[in-house]
This record gives sequence, structure tokens and C-alpha cells, in this order.
Amino acid sequence: MSLFLFAKQIVDLLYMQKWLDIVMVLMVLVMLLYQYRLTRPDIRNMITTADYVVIALIALLSFAFIKDVSEWLIYIKVMSGILMYFMGRLYYERIQESWGVLASAAYIIVYVNLIHRIFAFGGRLLTVTYADGDLYSNDTEMAYAMVLAFIFIGMFARRSVIKLITMALAIPYMVFFSDAGIQMILLAALAGVMLMYILEVALYKKKTAMLGLAAIFAILIIVVAVIYLPVVIPETHGVWKLFDNRILSSAQMDYRYADWQEVFAKRRPTGIFEKLLGLDLHTRPALQSLYLKIYYSIGIVGFVLIVLLIVRTFIAAYRGEDRKSFYVTVMTAILMLGSGVTVNSMEILQMSWFMMLFTGMVISAENAMMQESD
Repeated sequence: MSLFLFAKQIVDLLYMQKWLDIVMVLMVLVMLLYQYRLTRPDIRNMITTADYVVIALIALLSFAFIKDVSEWLIYIKVMSGILMYFMGRLYYERIQESWGVLASAAYIIVYVNLIHRIFAFGGRLLTVTYADGDLYSNDTEMAYAMVLAFIFIGMFARRSVIKLITMALAIPYMVFFSDAGIQMILLAALAGVMLMYILEVALYKKKTAMLGLAAIFAILIIVVAVIYLPVVIPETHGVWKLFDNRILSSAQMDYRYADWQEVFAKRRPTGIFEKLLGLDLHTRPALQSLYLKIYYSIGIVGFVLIVLLIVRTFIAAYRGEDRKSFYVTVMTAILMLGSGVTVNSMEILQMSWFMMLFTGMVISAENAMMQESD
């Protein structure tokens, strides 16, 4: 398990080697089968409402795929993310024993990309506005990796000078000196969540921490609403003035709005069944939005199931005794769902795997705690 968790972030860095992703998915399948045969879990006692929701999502996604099997690659990517949920369900105790490797891999990700940027830009380091993804395919995916590293180093690395430098200087530099506006917002939000963790665990101010989390979520919801306003209202001149800055820039959003409108101009869910169950996985151009793709592919029912899974996960994480797992789950959810505003994050292995892994873990932790109390 330690090797698997360490390798995942490195494989994401080596995105050009597609065969490594295939190897990782095969490893997941083998590890799931091995752990099941080793532990022989009592499925009847182990299964929860969250599992039924995930199974329903699998059925709905499979139904969307059957309608147009040409998008088999998307289907495999999404299903591999869901497989990570079951990894978390079966391996949650062993994963907790391997936290350190997540931080170790994160350090490698940060400094390999930083060194690459130093050689690429030299004396222009402080004038970078577009980093060409560094060693990733684009700035969004690079910044996502940096913010994920911020979570793992902040929550799992030992206290040291290098940890302080990485979190206070290296990662913020990599994100803010790039063309990844949404990730800048998410990094600031996750720094706030980490502060709430310190308030609760170190200063024993749980109520204040929960109020702080609620405020962070409220602010993020407002940001998402602002970003999607031009999608739902016909006159956008007034709204467009909000996108006249480096973080929320019209240059970044122009082509996305055009693509979204083009997809729904060609075909959109119209009848009652299409609105409820969606159409299929095929969109051209690709829908760079997790939320619009959910509605297009699996409809209102899919939206409801995903909201149920998120709510159920947060309840399980909150009930759990391990507060670190709760906060890591919250942060990975914010990162994936926040990125999903402008990127279809469920179709990118880098963005979906850890969120689904932690989801499965907190559900298993809650289930084990309830069984112990009976």
C-alpha cells in the first residue's frame, strides 16, 4: 500500500506515459481482489447507505455509457475513480499506516517542478504569468498537484524548516505565478481549512472551527455562483466586469463559455427522462465542467446521488474520531469539486483518485466505530 500511494503522485507527473495509468488501474483491481480474499469481509454488516449510492451511480454511469460506447476511455477513467472508493473501504486501516509516503511524494512533486521552472525561466521567475504547466500538461493540472501537495505536506509531513518553506513559499509561488485562477482561490481556501484544523486540534475551539468551515464553504459557493452567472443569464455585460482581474479573468473563461454553449446548442436534455437520467458521455467539444457534464450525462438523478454521497461522507467524517481524516476529506473534496467548476475533474485520474479514496476511508471508519459501539 505504501508503494502504491507513493507512486500515484509520481505517475500523475509522468502523464505522458499513459501505460503507467493502466498499470495503476490494474494494481487497484488486483489489490481489491487480494484484500477481499485475505479478509473475507462480512458484506451484509459492512455495506452502508453510501455504498448503495455508489452502486446506483455505477448503474447510472453504465447506462449513459451504453447509449454511446464510443466514450469508453471516459467511462474507464470515471470508473477507476469509483474503484478508489472501494480501495478506501477495504484498505482504510492500512492506508492510515502509510500517511508519510503521501508527504514524501508531495515534496518530490513540488521541488522537481520548481527546479524545472528555475531552469526554464531563469531570471524571469517573478514575472511568470503562464508556466506552460511546468512538467504537467497545463497550468491547471500543475497547480492542482501543488495544492494537493500542500494538503499532504501540511497534514502528514513532520515539522521541519523545509515543511515551513514549502508551504509558505514554494507552493504559493508555483500556484500564484501561473495561469490557474481557480487553484489560487482553492489554495487560499484550503489554507483557511488547515487553520480551522489547528484551532480545533491544538486550541480545542471546535465550535469556532466549524463556524470557520461554514464561512469558507459559503464564500466558495458564492465564487462558483459568480463563475456560472454568464451561463444562466442572457445579459452578461455587468457580470463580465467581475472577470477583469488575474484570478477570475475573461481570457481564461471565454473559451469555456463558448464550448459550454456549443455543446448545449447541439444537444441538451429536453424530455423528462433525459432531464432526470441524462443523455450519454459523448460531448464534442469536451465539457470542461464537472457540474454541466453531470447534468448532461446522468441528469438530475445523478446530481442528487452525488450530493447524497457528499453529504453522507461529510457526516461520516464528522462523526469519526480521527479529526485529521475529517479535515483531509474536507480539503480533498474542496479541491476536486472546486476544480470541477472549470475542469471535468472526475475524468482526470489525478483529480479524482484521492478524493474517492478518502471518501471510502471515512465511510469504513464510521462503520467500524458503529460496530464497536454495538
